[in-house]
Amino acid sequence: MMSWSKTACLHTHLPSSRHRAFTSLSRSEHTTADCGRRLFRTNANAYGNGASDAGSSRVIMPGSQGANNQRQQQPGRSGSSSGLILPGKGGSGKMPQLGNTPVNNFRPPPGFMDSLDAKQPVAEDPQKLLAKLKTGAGYWHELARALPALQRAGFDWLNIEAETGLERALQSIWTIAGQVYDSLKEQANFPQEKLKYFNPEDSEYKLYPMRILAVTARGPVAEYIADHDLNTTDSEVVIKAFKEHERRNGVKQGFAYTPADALAFKYYRDAGETRRKHEIRDFIDRGLAVAETERAKATLRAFIEEEAAPSAAAADPAQLAILRLTHEEMAFRAVAVVGNWATASAAAIQQAPSVKQQGSFSIFETQGQQQWVMMPAWSAVMAAAQPVAFSIDDCSKLDVLLQQTKKKEDKQRLQGEGLLLLDRAIPEVQESEYYVVDEGGSLRLKTGSEVAETGSPLARVLFCSRPPRAEMAETAYP
Repeated sequence: MMSWSKTACLHTHLPSSRHRAFTSLSRSEHTTADCGRRLFRTNANAYGNGASDAGSSRVIMPGSQGANNQRQQQPGRSGSSSGLILPGKGGSGKMPQLGNTPVNNFRPPPGFMDSLDAKQPVAEDPQKLLAKLKTGAGYWHELARALPALQRAGFDWLNIEAETGLERALQSIWTIAGQVYDSLKEQANFPQEKLKYFNPEDSEYKLYPMRILAVTARGPVAEYIADHDLNTTDSEVVIKAFKEHERRNGVKQGFAYTPADALAFKYYRDAGETRRKHEIRDFIDRGLAVAETERAKATLRAFIEEEAAPSAAAADPAQLAILRLTHEEMAFRAVAVVGNWATASAAAIQQAPSVKQQGSFSIFETQGQQQWVMMPAWSAVMAAAQPVAFSIDDCSKLDVLLQQTKKKEDKQRLQGEGLLLLDRAIPEVQESEYYVVDEGGSLRLKTGSEVAETGSPLARVLFCSRPPRAEMAETAYP
């Protein structure tokens, strides 16, 4: 009820036409409104005269005077430095002060930012620019310069399309093709008279794909398009062929850095990618028709001559398979096997030969009756400086290996032959590793802490390798 009373009080000072709208109030509503009106009238008198009591309540209206006869200024009105100053509406003529430091009141001249780009028709009224676009008064590249100016004036592509009927897709094409046109116009070595070739309607579709080319490469391509009067589709083919020629370095394959040879290089690559005889001949003929250098023509002729030569494989029914090995298949290292661990001696370790693997196939040369084993290129094998191996008849008979197992099943799995791989180079003795030592002519395996007490070891133990299980058809694991 109180909120309605305040609303009724506020409406009593509305114009008469609005005031009459409240005459339809019911009797009870009139009573409430009258009570509120009397309260409002009392406060309004005090408010207008500025003589209200200190404890009385009153309604302060924006733009009215307060208790000290100071007018409450509305935001955005002139006459106060704290108001909102709108562009073109002026203000108090003074800039606000921030503390004791005055703010620089310099203002750039109108059109300062627009004047940075002399190509844009920024001096014209936006409505005139819209009218030009709507009527098509000018070449497409001249009308395209109005689009950035309208966007700076606050028009987006949807607004421009609604006002002129120029579709958004065409606006984008005009903008980009216009930039390409301007880049050609600025090139000193580009014939300016050939720019007229791109004046007619739909010429923007010939320049639009040229956005992928460097500015310096656009001139020769544009000249080629103008000289041969190419349509939109053929123009795009030449532009993409020139870019592909640059990316694949077609000069090394005999095709010069020109639009004609770039197009011939495209047909040369097309001929190499197809397997149909008639298409190969067709692509080569197209390349010979557009190539302009003798080297490019010779490359094309050599290609067709090679294809026309009779194939020896077609006359011989026998076939020879050609297989390509992988790095994983060639990843191995040759290690000398110097004997059986049961009869091993210190001399066998010290006199073990080593080989050097060379070439793409890791070929190595050996002498005498020495046995060798090919070990996978594991990190431990490749890191060994002087690897050597001993064969083991039964791994379950080796005490050191039995100590590594706890369950009976694990001990049973140790049964069978193995290969003990060592490294004669010992950079530093580690307590966590095993070493080979000579004890009265017999070789023993000792830990690093035990070796420190007995003397210098002969070799360091890398690991014990087991052959693949019967069920492991392809891959063997240690």
